[in-house]
Amino acid sequence: MMNKLIAEQNLQAKIDGLSHNIKPERDLWAGIEHAIEHNSQQHVANDAKPKRVNVAPYAWAASIVVAVLLTWNINGNKEMQIAQLSAVEVLQQQYSQEKNSMLVSFGEPDLSQLPADIQKQFNELQSARTSLETALADDPNNKDLLNLLKWTQKQELNLLEQLFSPKWQTI
Repeated sequence: MMNKLIAEQNLQAKIDGLSHNIKPERDLWAGIEHAIEHNSQQHVANDAKPKRVNVAPYAWAASIVVAVLLTWNINGNKEMQIAQLSAVEVLQQQYSQEKNSMLVSFGEPDLSQLPADIQKQFNELQSARTSLETALADDPNNKDLLNLLKWTQKQELNLLEQLFSPKWQTI
């Protein structure tokens, strides 16, 4: 504060020391007034206008990001569901193909003519397979159920093979 006071006193002393004989060639106040009015009008005009931020690039970028994320999320879920559902379907198709080819190779035997105890085992395996397929429809991600389904199908095929495969006679 003290330095400012000293600087102002020095400035005033130098102004007082100037000669008063120097006069401008024309009146400068008109130009100064015009500049002051022009600047104040610009400030008023700038203050009256709200500052507009260009949000268009940000809106485009955000919409692209949202679209990509939604597409990625939806497609990822569909592919996983299709892959897991198809695992159950593939197991069912393989089983039915193997069973049909096995029955054809055995001369298409009538399964209803099996003895009662074997018919009971066969029905239990079919019932277990059906209930596993139903459970897998509700929870296709369950690997334990998939493994049980494979095992049950294999047991059914093994039972059919034991029943109808030709018995080799020993000599």
